[in-house]
Amino acid sequence: MTLLTPEHVESETENLLNSVIGTIKDLRQELEGLKEKVRSGEDLEQTQDKRTVSSATALLKTCQEVENRLVECRSKTAGIAKGGYALDLERARIEIGCKLDRLRGTTRAG
Repeated sequence: MTLLTPEHVESETENLLNSVIGTIKDLRQELEGLKEKVRSGEDLEQTQDKRTVSSATALLKTCQEVENRLVECRSKTAGIAKGGYALDLERARIEIGCKLDRLRGTTRAG
């Protein structure tokens, strides 16, 4: 059985994001070539060039999804709930301890 921890999921997501970024870099070079073709007035190969633009659009969407997933993982790791807030359990523990100490002090005095 495999134990999935938030750190493990975040690591996998970061790896996926790095892979997508590498692919985007390659695609960017293709798009730069396409841009040069347009500037020079060269005839465009409609099928291949449409595929390049489609790939760019799909990759950008994938990249956004992966980035969102990474942010979610980091929020979960930090203990931040969906509403965008986090519980400071250490501070709550200290406050409860102080209140219990005061309560004990009042029962001893009485």
